[in-house]
Amino acid sequence: MFHLGVSLQRMEEMILDLILSATHFLLVFSLIALLAAQHVLIRPGMTPSGLRLVARLDRVYGANAALLLGVGFGRVLWGAKGPAFYLSNSTFWAKIALFAAVALLSIPPTVQLVRWTMQAERHPQRLPSTEGIHRVQWWLWAEAMGLVFITFLAAAMSRGFGLND
Repeated sequence: MFHLGVSLQRMEEMILDLILSATHFLLVFSLIALLAAQHVLIRPGMTPSGLRLVARLDRVYGANAALLLGVGFGRVLWGAKGPAFYLSNSTFWAKIALFAAVALLSIPPTVQLVRWTMQAERHPQRLPSTEGIHRVQWWLWAEAMGLVFITFLAAAMSRGFGLND
């Protein structure tokens, strides 16, 4: 037995759950910060170096989202609540569907950033149009709104909503 009557195995499970949970939260916060940074940096009058910075942030955003998904599924498999809690929960599946929708919403801005970056490399004087910038900002805003709804679904799920529908 370990401290306070908790077995070593149970303590290891609790520590793994703690690490997965904390990492999941940090990745969520990072995802939101990266999205906000992109939204602030994509503006009329962007310089080629600003455009390269936003493109790098977008790649980090994508990698962060992939890590978030991986850690999230790690929580499903090895977390304290166990797979049965998640896999039978309709709110969990709504959260996953909305995460997939946010991923799809991230494609147009990424494609546009790649185009703009390639164009800036060939013609540094040709910067994105105000209309194009506003379009990308709209997509980023839509992603942010999806993330807001995901947080509500996550909070609902942790309180048992979606179980035993």
